[in-house]
Amino acid sequence: MPTDNHINGFRKPIAYQVGGVYGGVFLYIGIIMPFWALWLAKVGMTPGEISFLIGFPSFLKVMSSPFIAQLCDKWGMVRRPMLALMAIAALSFCGYFVFSSFWAYAVVTIIFAAAFTGFLPLLESFAVRAADRYDLQYGRLRAVGSIVFVLTSVAFGYYLDYFGYDHFLYFCLGALVTTFFAVVLLPKEQKPKVTATEEEDADHEPALRFLLTSREFIMFLVVLSLIQMSHGLVYVMGSLHWERQGINNQTIGLLWSLGVVAEIVVFIFCGSFIRRFRPMYVLATIGVLGAVRWGVLAMTASVPLLALAQTMHGLTYGAAHLVAMYYLSSRVPDRYFTTAQSLYSSVPLGLAQGSVMLLAGPLYARFEGQGYYVMAFFCLSVLFIARFVRRVAKDGSESN
Repeated sequence: MPTDNHINGFRKPIAYQVGGVYGGVFLYIGIIMPFWALWLAKVGMTPGEISFLIGFPSFLKVMSSPFIAQLCDKWGMVRRPMLALMAIAALSFCGYFVFSSFWAYAVVTIIFAAAFTGFLPLLESFAVRAADRYDLQYGRLRAVGSIVFVLTSVAFGYYLDYFGYDHFLYFCLGALVTTFFAVVLLPKEQKPKVTATEEEDADHEPALRFLLTSREFIMFLVVLSLIQMSHGLVYVMGSLHWERQGINNQTIGLLWSLGVVAEIVVFIFCGSFIRRFRPMYVLATIGVLGAVRWGVLAMTASVPLLALAQTMHGLTYGAAHLVAMYYLSSRVPDRYFTTAQSLYSSVPLGLAQGSVMLLAGPLYARFEGQGYYVMAFFCLSVLFIARFVRRVAKDGSESN
């Protein structure tokens, strides 16, 4: 797997090709994440329906991503599956143009999300392996997506304030089509080299069994899950809550983009610094700062304070994501990497976060902004669990 010096430069044509795919993906996410809930509300969806349409797709990661990833590990390729999944995503998204009821939207969302959520871990796997093979810096490849997210969310916020939501779906579909053609431009990957011993082991131990019988890996997923669960309320109801506090679309877009600017700084400049510390120490620190972030969002609608809290997204998501990538790249055999990446995507970013996103609508309807205190509780829980995870990791290393 990639060594540390590989996972943090941006040169060679492959860098622009991979960066182009990240750009297409985050062009779509930069439209959807800040404004999808607002669009759904404008077409008549209730808070409970909005939380279902946004949160339920995360559960599909648990079923679709590991299954797709195991096939890709077996085949030794991800580019062709990426093409197929993005084509399905773009075609299924067209259903939003045709239907208007909640249940029809639910069916379209399930089909779309099964493809799109299966696509994302394959992109991460391709990027990490490209960073290894071509001596690139993963953090800078990933930062391209974050930069596009910032530009898109800010620009689209201005657009919506002036022109409204009439062409909202067309922009989303255009971003998906752009991503498809960016994947077309990717080079065909070579199968990773596997030693004779690894081939023998692989024949007797499937990827999921190897990973899900590792106590350290399971507990690492638990800690990451708590951190990602804490983002559930802001992802679903953040924009709607701010709008109800009198904040306009331009400022909402800026608040989202501030968080991603901080994320970009972490991706580009903080990778080598983060690697100096044990993963659990970094995640425990992230837990404390996350509790502060959600506490601020619960207590105030002051734009300056919200802006300060949003910059902590660089840590609660960006730093946590880098820790996850470094852990997977250093602890997981290459032949299992795509499956491990899919489990990271499907459990912390899927099942755990999706559970909170499903409950975000009812939680917000009952408590409004005070619901962020529940998110702070998730982050503080990391402090208690991280100590146990460190002990498990220590015991595992001693037994080896």
